[in-house]
Amino acid sequence: MKIFNLGVNTAIGTMYPEIEEVKQQHIVEMDKLKEMFLLDDETAKGLNISINDSESKILEKFYEAEAKKAASIDASIKKSLDNLNSLDTNSPSYPIELKKEANELIAKIPLQNKKSLSLYVARRKLVLELFQKIIDKEIEKLNDGGRIDEDIMHNLIFQQSSDNAEDSDLWLIAEEFIYFMGFSEHRLDNIEIHGKRIFKEKFSEEEDRYLSSLGENRLSKRPDVLLFPEEGKCILIEFKAPDVNVSEHLSQIDFYSNLIRNYTIDEIQINTFYGYLIGESIEDRDVRGRVSRFEHSYHLGYWFRPSENVIGYDGRKDGNLYTEVIKFTTLLQRAKLRNRIFIDKLGLTL
Repeated sequence: MKIFNLGVNTAIGTMYPEIEEVKQQHIVEMDKLKEMFLLDDETAKGLNISINDSESKILEKFYEAEAKKAASIDASIKKSLDNLNSLDTNSPSYPIELKKEANELIAKIPLQNKKSLSLYVARRKLVLELFQKIIDKEIEKLNDGGRIDEDIMHNLIFQQSSDNAEDSDLWLIAEEFIYFMGFSEHRLDNIEIHGKRIFKEKFSEEEDRYLSSLGENRLSKRPDVLLFPEEGKCILIEFKAPDVNVSEHLSQIDFYSNLIRNYTIDEIQINTFYGYLIGESIEDRDVRGRVSRFEHSYHLGYWFRPSENVIGYDGRKDGNLYTEVIKFTTLLQRAKLRNRIFIDKLGLTL
């Protein structure tokens, strides 16, 4: 497809209607490209596009312009980092000098990037507000005294059946969680890491017997959230509806950890686990009465068990599990504190 130059002379367009038609078609095609490939408007305006340029040529010119812009930003970042060598935190002028370096760096960042950051923070503000409204039963679905079920809270934080933690709101629990490989509501025996299923397909006679004993299919279990931050480590998250007594499910994460420790393939052995059991109905005496090793933290009150063995069978060494039991309201309070400074800077006070 041939397309016409955006800067075509208006007079020529008036004299030759067919040229004006080609110009309008060009604008439509350009808009499609911008939407499809998320092209920056400012960069697109600066492109020198010929009537003979194909779509691929336009994209090539765009990416060349973006690369030059990125190189300029990288150079500015490098300059600012080099200038850090001369800053002295003991100097009375240190705050002023640091602010000057920050201002110079910000001036180089494209407006589109600043808008994207603002949108990102604004979205977090909305998620926090929605979280609060769900807890307060202020959304339409709960207006008439409806029950806040587990799925509502689960899907708020990490959409069920998803395997894209980056697009989740797991930052509500911990900021770094969105960067890990993650699975929401997936069967254990379908979990793959780097294209390879982590659970064995063939088991010993005793393993086979156990996994299907008492009429169960244990590897068909679906943990709410599984995250794999690095080799040998696994994070497990379980959500419980606010009206469910969380203490009745204290062993659930231990159970999943044991399955992952013992029945995965030899190449992928996970021995370090972090568990988060999240609900609202949590009674201190219930928690510590059922599992005495849990301790209560009085700062942003939650319960934690620093270390618990994950028993290894058939020659596998024991693993280790750290666990927290947290209320949704505590989770929300933590997340608000972590994000308040960014939200306040946009004038979107929590």
